[in-house]
Amino acid sequence: MDWPFFDLLEGLSPWWWVAFGVTLMALEMLTLSFFLIWPGLAAIAMAVLLGMAPTMPGEVQLALYGSLAVAATFTGRLIVRRFGDGGAPVSTLNDRGAQMVGRHGTLLSSTDGEATVEIDGVHWRARLAAPAEAGTRIEVIGAKGMMLTVRSRTTPGP
Repeated sequence: MDWPFFDLLEGLSPWWWVAFGVTLMALEMLTLSFFLIWPGLAAIAMAVLLGMAPTMPGEVQLALYGSLAVAATFTGRLIVRRFGDGGAPVSTLNDRGAQMVGRHGTLLSSTDGEATVEIDGVHWRARLAAPAEAGTRIEVIGAKGMMLTVRSRTTPGP
């Protein structure tokens, strides 16, 4: 069975792939989905490949574009996951526990890894990273909700 669509693809200039890629990237700018950029880049790559092999059959063009789009999407998502999307860092504005990370205080009491610490006159529930005695200076090293994770402070300071 002969598909006329594939015959149409065989006669196209690589510039049609460029136009398709630019259109996808323009749609990406409108939607801000950070998804259409990868198929758009695959279309640009397809234009380069078609420029190098101008007699490429239509079936091969579609199969190659589909493969490039899938590969570019997975690769792009891995890159974004590893390096971030360049957006603003996550704010701790409404997360009081996360705002305590790096702060110092005093261990008031501890039982079975659970503790009460005082930081700037406020008592907090905490988990101890290592056993410590009451009165020990502590440093907050993490927070999950309102539960702080603390360790003994080893360096002198306020």
